[in-house]
Amino acid sequence: MKCVVFFFIMSAAVRCGLLASDSLPFAVSVGGQAAKDGTPFAKIENPVTADAELSVQSKDGMIIVNVNAVNAKNEPVPGSTSAVLLLQGKTKTNLDKTMDGKKLAAGNYVMSVVSEGKTASILVTIK
Repeated sequence: MKCVVFFFIMSAAVRCGLLASDSLPFAVSVGGQAAKDGTPFAKIENPVTADAELSVQSKDGMIIVNVNAVNAKNEPVPGSTSAVLLLQGKTKTNLDKTMDGKKLAAGNYVMSVVSEGKTASILVTIK
C-alpha cells in the first residue's frame, strides 16, 4: 500500500513540475544534440559549429537567448559582450542569427534560454 501512495505522490509531483530540473526546465538542443541535465548547468556534450541550429521545446511566443563567453571554470570572460538571439513565434533558429549579426567565435559559452517564465542554463562549446 505504501508503494501505491508513493507512486501517486511522485506522479503528481512530476505533473505539477515540482521535480523539474533547475538547469533544464524545458528541452533544448543545439546542433542536433539534446542538452543533458547537470548542476549547475546543463551541457551540450560535443562541440558545435558557429551556425548550429538551436531548438527550444516551448509553447511561449517569445524566447530570449543570452550567450556569454566563459573560461575553463565556467566563469564569465572579463570584457566579453553577450550575444542575444530572439525567437518570436518560432522555436528554432541558428546560432549565427545574433541580434548584432556577429558570429560566435570558437570557445566555451553558457547559454541562458528564457521561456515560459523559466531559464535553462546550458554550457556549449563552439568549434
